Amino acid sequence: MSTARETDSQTGRDGGSAPRGGLADHALFLDIDGTLLDLAPSPEAVEVPLGTRSLLQQLADKLGGAMAFVSGRTIAAIDQLFRPLVLPAIGVHGGETREPSGELIVDQHLTQELQCAEPALRAAIARMRGVVLENKRCAIALHYRGAPERGREVLKMAELVAGSLGADYGVLLGKCVVEIRPRHLTKGIAIERLMQRAPFLGRTPIFAGDDSTDEDGFEVVNRLGGISLHVGESMSTVAKCRVSTPDQLRGWLQQLNQS
Repeated sequence: MSTARETDSQTGRDGGSAPRGGLADHALFLDIDGTLLDLAPSPEAVEVPLGTRSLLQQLADKLGGAMAFVSGRTIAAIDQLFRPLVLPAIGVHGGETREPSGELIVDQHLTQELQCAEPALRAAIARMRGVVLENKRCAIALHYRGAPERGREVLKMAELVAGSLGADYGVLLGKCVVEIRPRHLTKGIAIERLMQRAPFLGRTPIFAGDDSTDEDGFEVVNRLGGISLHVGESMSTVAKCRVSTPDQLRGWLQQLNQS
């Protein structure tokens, strides 16, 4: 099994081993696509490896429930992917949060305005074969994994639409996806909010992610003195630790479960 490696926070160079030990005083936050699970041609094609749900349940039990998914997916999509496992969750980059109590909080701020842009976006991508629109209510995602050569065109279109909506909206770039969303929605803000709730309160956070959309989460975890872990080799990151693949992350989680 692979151990996580410390990295240079500016360049992502590898160093020693991530801190290891008991989980009793920690809280665990896991991005899903490209981090916990391998990427697939579409979000619907992603598969959960055998034994992963059981591992996650064991970790959640060891952590006293202080474990959450953090994803650009909606919470409904997260639940469908991992059923019957249900954990606290941050969906749509912070637009949705399921509290430890089970209460679902959906950030409705500016959502109605954003929805007004959907017809124009659908019309614009109708001529772009391989580009798929996903409406998450508080964000609209344009996936172009099926047409990577369209990336620059999709980004330009998203920037024009976000600009027409006003300064409260921005564009978020991920791996073959561009999202239009209210600027105040970030994974980092949502992680910080959950860290103020029991059973997360007073613990040291661990956050694993793989994409530029996870960098604000790494920054928050670093500020809180936690463990930030980047999955992959392709980008600079502020994360302090790194593993190369989702499979290696799952191995690292298995080691944590056995510690």
